[in-house]
Amino acid sequence: MKSLFHSVILAASILLALSVVSCKEKNNNEYYTPREITAATDVPKYNLKLNRIDLECFGVHDIIAVDSMIVAITSNTQSLIQVFDYSGKPIAMLSPSGRAGNEFLQVYYTNQNVMIDGDRYLYVGDHDNLYLYNLSGSIRNGANLKPQKLLKIPDYRDRANGFNILFRSDGSYFQYTGATYDEIILSATDYTINPDGSISINNMPEFEYNPPTYTLVKPDSSITTFDIYPQLPDFKEDIWAQRLYHSNVRLSHDGQKVVVVDANQDRMTFIDLETGDMFGVRGPDFIDFVDIVDTGSPSKIVEGVWQVVTYGDHIYVLYDHNTIYEEAHENKPANTTIRVFTWDGEFIADLIPDAPIDNFYIDDKTGKLIATDDDEQFYIADLQTQW
Repeated sequence: MKSLFHSVILAASILLALSVVSCKEKNNNEYYTPREITAATDVPKYNLKLNRIDLECFGVHDIIAVDSMIVAITSNTQSLIQVFDYSGKPIAMLSPSGRAGNEFLQVYYTNQNVMIDGDRYLYVGDHDNLYLYNLSGSIRNGANLKPQKLLKIPDYRDRANGFNILFRSDGSYFQYTGATYDEIILSATDYTINPDGSISINNMPEFEYNPPTYTLVKPDSSITTFDIYPQLPDFKEDIWAQRLYHSNVRLSHDGQKVVVVDANQDRMTFIDLETGDMFGVRGPDFIDFVDIVDTGSPSKIVEGVWQVVTYGDHIYVLYDHNTIYEEAHENKPANTTIRVFTWDGEFIADLIPDAPIDNFYIDDKTGKLIATDDDEQFYIADLQTQW
């Protein structure tokens, strides 16, 4: 699913919120981690055969493949959570939108789930709260069991892409925020209220952007901060501060490492949460901030990362090789491959699906890959037999 970038004006309060990896080390600079390396590009390529599933489910924005089930998170107010088997047969239609104690107004999957006492639980978000949702129990019950509220998400200006908080088994959690901006309060002379109630800005102040933050919060409330980006370049267009720091964050299965995959930079950062060691890995479409700090914008920017999935000892990155211009102005269909990395940052393979998928997930137990395309057609593949 394509990444969304949000800019909000709160009119009521007049607050504007508008492969082996090559060992070539990059020169240190103030914009990146001290250690930056470049990924190999001559990795093996494998064709990925996808078989269509006869499954009708519309308004899908998240999919999960778990316990030999397909879980679709949708915008359908009659059933926000729909569960199917691998053949497409419905198992459960759950979670009508509502305000009761066991209901959600909307649901977003946080790309993390866990087994507790034999039941499968999903970490999900609803507006500004995070919950632990008993999927197995809800299926048995035929309706949502009341979810456990975990915490409230920080102010929207500190959010990046949905709910980037990842929980570890020891009770700590890793939290990512995107490039944030300071609140701007407009004086009475800075804006005009039009007859139709809209607002015209007469004097637009400059945004003061702050670097993204990456922190590990422990049960005793102590915080460890990881400076992936020590400071921001002085972008001449504010949009780049938002777009180029738009990330997907995933946790290794043992909870020791985090990978931060930047959606449009073609760059990823690996963090060892125990030792504090971290390094950046740059891909072939990498955008170097040093090169654009004078010009103000990159000469080319790719559509980039749509999904990141961890499976076994590997990281799978769904990557669209089209430029943003091609997507927006030339209406080119998605040109996606799935890049495969190790947790040591080694780019080891490129999987080429035979359909232009825009989202996928991998079942940890079966190795089945479930995917969707832009027409909401579902597909299945067996990774254990294909490469």
